[in-house]
Amino acid sequence: MISVHRMLKSTQLLRSSLLFSLRPSSSSAWLKPTSKDVQLSRDNADVESLFINPDIQSLLKQLTGMDLESKVFAERKIGRQERSHYALMTDKMYQNFVPLKEPRGEGSFEVLSVDSEIAKFDESRFVFTDITFDATDQDRTVVVRESDGTLRTATPEEHDRMNRIYYEQPHRPVVPPSVFSDPALGNALNLNRHEFVMDWACWFYQPDDPEFVKLSREVFDRTMKAGKFDVLYSTRHFGSLVFYVVLNGDLPPLLNFYARRGKLPEAANLIRLQKLIHPNWRTAISSEDDDLKIVKDFVAQNKRLKEELHDLIKLSEGRYEKSVPSEYSYTTDMGRDLFKKSHISMDAETIQTESGPLGEMASSYKVRIARDESGEKNASRKGGRRRGRRTQDKPSDGDVDGVK
Repeated sequence: MISVHRMLKSTQLLRSSLLFSLRPSSSSAWLKPTSKDVQLSRDNADVESLFINPDIQSLLKQLTGMDLESKVFAERKIGRQERSHYALMTDKMYQNFVPLKEPRGEGSFEVLSVDSEIAKFDESRFVFTDITFDATDQDRTVVVRESDGTLRTATPEEHDRMNRIYYEQPHRPVVPPSVFSDPALGNALNLNRHEFVMDWACWFYQPDDPEFVKLSREVFDRTMKAGKFDVLYSTRHFGSLVFYVVLNGDLPPLLNFYARRGKLPEAANLIRLQKLIHPNWRTAISSEDDDLKIVKDFVAQNKRLKEELHDLIKLSEGRYEKSVPSEYSYTTDMGRDLFKKSHISMDAETIQTESGPLGEMASSYKVRIARDESGEKNASRKGGRRRGRRTQDKPSDGDVDGVK
């Protein structure tokens, strides 16, 4: 009981130490052992600070792109039929990428006390979890009493498991889903479900969880190997993917991806990003250079990569043909129709024709205009405001919102 009392008195101190303890002291977990042309010092690389650099964030946002037809207005499978839901987001929320953090120490803990007088009291371990209202998932105190009397802080894995047990969230089970590991992970990626896997991982793990870093690297590596950049393009995970690619100096596949889409500014921005992350990179870039010059200079100074940069060379010489994403596309005929109809204004004339927002439903069902606000405004402008009570036919049975 004395140990528990001491533990409760030091709760705030433990909470603050949990946020900053157990960080790796040497190499970054985001750097590959066999990275090509990496100029960063592996012992001093501050990847987190690089990622949140305003200039780097600005370039990552431009490189992420916005594919309206294939991603923003794409069809998505849902569990049951429901109405469309639209939620407002601030610009800051919309532009935020998934945080890129170094993994916390794996399996590490701090011994708080050793009380040999209660050793062998029980064969099981006891876990004490702070459930006060002001504790968060990150700084919540969790301690473990071992059977030998040792009182220690919980390991990161135990800490997260207690959070999932005491504070249950939808789609966040206690045990990690099977899709986070092979063979289910391989099957999901073969079906181009990269975004689904990454979205679920962001919900299940903390950004500094070693398992999240490991899973993210695995998904990014397989995406690069298969050349499926278009799967994550125009999603919130693409910025982290681009940063990971540039951090490890593997530019040619991503440069060719932008070249196939005919995106010269993005290809130039990717080269600029490489220079920001690796200041000692041998390729020289001037702030006055335009996009085409940056790309041509990069090709000229990296002749050894000529065979790998075939699409980028065509782009720099003006010989490229803009291509559609090769093996992956959300686009369907219905998706294109919905995309086009979203830009059609709805009024008394268009709603009764197939060219309007109702499409074929306009000919299949009898459409009656119950009220035309735009027409009323026009009439009021022409004839002035009418006095007296205006009568209006009530919709008959079977009419819903003026559509029969």
